[in-house]
Amino acid sequence: MNSIHDLGGMHGMGPLPFDENEPMFHEDWERRICGAHLLTLMTGLAVADEARHSMERIEALHWLASPYYEHWLDGTETYLQEKGIATAEELASGKASAPLPEWAARLEALEPEAVTKMFTTNHPVTGESKTPPRYKEGDRVRSLNINPKTHTRLPRYTRGKPCTIIAYRGACLYADARSQGDYEALDHTYTVRFEAADLWGPDAGGKDAVYIDLYETYLEDL
Repeated sequence: MNSIHDLGGMHGMGPLPFDENEPMFHEDWERRICGAHLLTLMTGLAVADEARHSMERIEALHWLASPYYEHWLDGTETYLQEKGIATAEELASGKASAPLPEWAARLEALEPEAVTKMFTTNHPVTGESKTPPRYKEGDRVRSLNINPKTHTRLPRYTRGKPCTIIAYRGACLYADARSQGDYEALDHTYTVRFEAADLWGPDAGGKDAVYIDLYETYLEDL
């Protein structure tokens, strides 16, 4: 969707501060929010693409004024309410006023220590597609000009622009569909190259390019 989270290609957002020895968490509440958020995903309550879409819907000014892990907190609260796990009143009070939905009560509990494995082990994102890939290395294609109100991994600044297939990366879980509950959806993926001039015009560097991994669904024949 087109929201404040998608800032790629924009000017005027100010410098990015870098701390050479920056810790993973600046305050203890960030560590706890990170752990609680990941545990909801690991128990099967939601998938990462649903979580991302919940954060994309944060009001723009609040997004810009709030720190990174507050986005995680706000997003987690959103899908807890949407899935019937908690109400706004329960989240505010910290106390449950009703039993969990039957389906949620059957979820298997995980120990907090399991978060360590989540941080250090990649989870599988590939699968076996029933159809062959449409494109091959060297094909010239164009990204679609789409503006969905739901989750998408197609950056706004690349939409409607020509690009070149650099490599086929296999069939991967399709984030757009998974964010809407189709958890087994797959789509072919490719690394594509956008020439900077095609993205930003004559002000771009003549030798510059941007490489992005995109789903086949985002591409059309040129």
